[in-house]
Amino acid sequence: ACLFNAFCERQGDHRFRAISAGVQAFPGAPASEGALRAMKRRGLSLWWHRAQPVSSQLLESVALIVCMSPAHAEAFGGAFPIFGTDPYFFPANSDPFGGDDPAYEQTACTLETEIAALYHLLSAGTF
Repeated sequence: ACLFNAFCERQGDHRFRAISAGVQAFPGAPASEGALRAMKRRGLSLWWHRAQPVSSQLLESVALIVCMSPAHAEAFGGAFPIFGTDPYFFPANSDPFGGDDPAYEQTACTLETEIAALYHLLSAGTF
């Protein structure tokens, strides 16, 4: 969410806003140290981030569900089979949770490219 929102701000576009939630998120947990460092290298901060679980109420308030990876999309589908909408997911990405700094950096680099593509789809009204 941090990278997407920063991308939109750099574009001067306030139409879109991402929030972060996870199927296996521990409520209130801060961002991992690796994520904090990867964002800091980009001039961004996650000091405010606190994990929240995906819920039916949250899903009813969003226009699009975006998963970080195919594995996350599969977990989402298993946890919310009645939601009825396949989430968009970043196909070339994986979750670095528990990994080292190079894993977080690789993920951030991949996400930057995939976020730009998603932004252009959103801007074109694809969703």
